Amino acid sequence: MNTHVPPNPPEEPTTATKVMAILFSVVFATLAAFIAFSLTRHLGAEPLIALGSAGVTLIATLNVVQNIMEKFGQL
Repeated sequence: MNTHVPPNPPEEPTTATKVMAILFSVVFATLAAFIAFSLTRHLGAEPLIALGSAGVTLIATLNVVQNIMEKFGQL
């Protein structure tokens, strides 16, 4: 009979978990900004308008992903 009880997960996320969550947020937001830039350029927008669209997408996506990570307890 197996009486081994697995340990409880830590209450607070570790520093490595927080760093990985932040890196995931930045990579995901950068990818979304690149897609927004490419899409707006493909649809005929001027370069500066496409850059502005990419910047807004970067900031918005970064905030959304970090809020989701906070809800999951990773940050």
